[in-house]
Amino acid sequence: MMKQNLRLFKAGGASLEYFEAGSQTPVVFLPALGCSGTTYKEVIDLLSQSCHVFVPNLYFSINNYAISRLEDYVGVLQEFIKIKKLTNIILIGHSYGGAVALKLAESNKKNISKLILVDSAGLPVPYSLTQLFYLLFVKTWHELKYTNQLSILGRLVWDFSFFVLKSLPQWSKTTKEIGRVAQETQIQFQNIHVPTLLLWGKTDEILSLEYAEKLHKLLPNSKLIKVEGNHDWLLFRYKEFGKLCFL
Repeated sequence: MMKQNLRLFKAGGASLEYFEAGSQTPVVFLPALGCSGTTYKEVIDLLSQSCHVFVPNLYFSINNYAISRLEDYVGVLQEFIKIKKLTNIILIGHSYGGAVALKLAESNKKNISKLILVDSAGLPVPYSLTQLFYLLFVKTWHELKYTNQLSILGRLVWDFSFFVLKSLPQWSKTTKEIGRVAQETQIQFQNIHVPTLLLWGKTDEILSLEYAEKLHKLLPNSKLIKVEGNHDWLLFRYKEFGKLCFL
């Protein structure tokens, strides 16, 4: 088991916490909104056995103001990649992190060797933000509690609760931006040519297989693999996830 180190990156007024583990091939893993490296502990432990993994927390600030726009995330992450001198990156994004990964892939063609999207956002969804939270809390998490890995579920709930508490001072701004990503197409898919692997839970209640098929058609160099599980399947089926990443 590789040790995950929590570090702080500061540049241009930005303050970004990130986890780092392993060595060799660089992997940038962008988690779902409200999650962090601790949420994906088993996933990161597995990937770091053969890769140098960076997991930025997607709740960070610029000049002490929390950011929530895709463009702001991309600006800070581009600076992170530049200063860390990362090349030939395997970029992985889960859920909202997938939308950030797609936006990042638009303008980092030379630095990214492979894009892996796991039940990823990136296209408008046919429901409101209220319905989105219902699907997340009531349906997805209700199903997850029946798994045999309650410690993982506990970390997921804890990390998301911490994110909500930390975001309360700017909650309206944060939810507005989440809603904008959920309702508008902000990705220039025609500019993404990096080999892309889409991994999708067959019973994802939030972003359906039909949604995955639409993404697959829009990404010219992509492959879609359907797996057992729902929106957060990789947390519990991390060994399968690790194998699929390096097919």
